[in-house]
Amino acid sequence: MADRAQVSKLQWAVRSEDLSSLSKLLSSDNSLVNAVDYDKRTPLHVAALFDCRKAAQILLSQGASVNARDRWGNSPCADALASGHMQMAKLLKDYGGEVIGDHKGTALTPPLPHSGDWEISPSEIDLEHSVRIGKGSFGEIRKAIWRGTPVAVKTIRPSLSKDMAVLKDFQHEVEFMVKVRHPNIVQFLGAVTQRPPLMLVTEYLSGGDLHEVLRRKEALPAALAVKFSLDIARGMCYLHGEPNVIIHRDLKPRNLIFDDAQELKVGDFGLSKLIGMKHLHDAYKMTGETGSYRYMAPEVFRHEKYDKTVDVFSFAMIMYEMFEGFAPFDDKEAYESARLVAEENVRPEMKVKTYPPGMRELITKCWSADPKERVTFDKIVEQLQRMEENLPQNVRVHDLLRIHRHSQHTQQ
Repeated sequence: MADRAQVSKLQWAVRSEDLSSLSKLLSSDNSLVNAVDYDKRTPLHVAALFDCRKAAQILLSQGASVNARDRWGNSPCADALASGHMQMAKLLKDYGGEVIGDHKGTALTPPLPHSGDWEISPSEIDLEHSVRIGKGSFGEIRKAIWRGTPVAVKTIRPSLSKDMAVLKDFQHEVEFMVKVRHPNIVQFLGAVTQRPPLMLVTEYLSGGDLHEVLRRKEALPAALAVKFSLDIARGMCYLHGEPNVIIHRDLKPRNLIFDDAQELKVGDFGLSKLIGMKHLHDAYKMTGETGSYRYMAPEVFRHEKYDKTVDVFSFAMIMYEMFEGFAPFDDKEAYESARLVAEENVRPEMKVKTYPPGMRELITKCWSADPKERVTFDKIVEQLQRMEENLPQNVRVHDLLRIHRHSQHTQQ
């Protein structure tokens, strides 16, 4: 089996169409051309999903399996068609690609697995030799080994496992994690729900979170900020897709995790809310202070009815922080910052000069006081893609992030 780090590097080279790195990786180990990730996606699946035709040409010329199937039985050609990439689909068909699999309208939503598919026996998780990587009032998050693979395990303290409120919250989070599958969403692998300690098992992402990158209060290079914004927006666009809209409700830098390829994934669905279209009216009845104050939409703070646009507001605050280098109203307590936004309609001041054309306007619309004026994530993705295309094409995001992190380390 190919080394996971090498697989991540190859998939990142495909995703970013870094053709030089892609060719070097394949020349050093041609078996990588059909190596798979957690979801059995090959590099050709990644190329098909993101319409990376030049990368696909190289993969196909190096012997990529054109009809490989991912975890849900979908071929690259099926991914391309379901994603609307007609030229990519034609290319794959020219190489013998077939439309295999049933996406039911989206390239990124497999059938919901039955509990038997994801229920894990507690004996399979070696907690004794695990390492704590996070802690909360509910319990801990630990890096452990499951079936030979490093995973992140969210454990509920045994003393809380019989608390009906805690149990309900845990089951609620599992419900969401089972439903979501997307490259920019932290991958759910399984759960222990039948007996304590209750555990939620996801892929282990070794890159840390966005908060760690931003905590030195240094603005990110524009290429990084746009790229990371696009990662987040793609994940959120998937969550907000109809008919089953998922509102995250706690979008913030700590819940945005880097994988090995330095791509951001949205995580922590403990506060998420699922809204079926037939119950969409109920979305406007949700009230209460849900989420983190510094990134909280004003209508949530005021305990008013709200909908999925609260995530768009939080996203605007995160984009602001990446470009400015400071959290919104960094000189104030979190509660006070939320009060200013909600009661006085104040927004943080944009001071730096590194915003790409159109970015200031996008952020301003996304944090509008009127939820109806906020931009939807599908439109946000379109605008960010245009911005990314206009940035210098010779800039490698992986190198920029490495340099940025090195700069932070030397200042400590």
